[in-house]
Amino acid sequence: MNRQPPSSLGTRIAGWNDTWSLAIVFGIASIPWTYGFVAGLNIPLWPSFIASGTFYAAGAGVDGLARGYASNLAGILYAATTLAVVNTYLGGGVVALSIVVGVFMFLASLHEFIPLLSFTPGGFFGYATMFSVAATDATAFGIAGLPGETLAAIVSMFIGAVIGLSTDELSSLLGE
Repeated sequence: MNRQPPSSLGTRIAGWNDTWSLAIVFGIASIPWTYGFVAGLNIPLWPSFIASGTFYAAGAGVDGLARGYASNLAGILYAATTLAVVNTYLGGGVVALSIVVGVFMFLASLHEFIPLLSFTPGGFFGYATMFSVAATDATAFGIAGLPGETLAAIVSMFIGAVIGLSTDELSSLLGE
């Protein structure tokens, strides 16, 4: 077996490559992205960055957009259902929460069998994101409570996924 030694850092960063083009596009895009969320949309910013990361982790391109966001959305809906069931029907509490989380994590782990949802980590990212949005009481468009929190997570992650696709496309053009 002929193993090549790993290239040095200097060799890896020298010259124009896909990493440089994505870094430039993503860095520049993050400025209006952040400003738009914080100063204009008034919905949480961090879910959009998680969704953009999910897009890239799911393989990028249109397939990464579809599988990444569908998985994120499933996770958001699982978490919203968890919160509703635990707080509305089971009276809250750590035991009830733990059991319902276990049920939905079992279901999310089976997403590998469904092509559109097959980027399984995306479901976990969406689930955790929804819990963080609910924990901060972040809502969207003046809709209060769990419906507003769920909408905030859905919209923010959707925008982030689309930004992921856009930065991927732009960086590909710049990299040519």
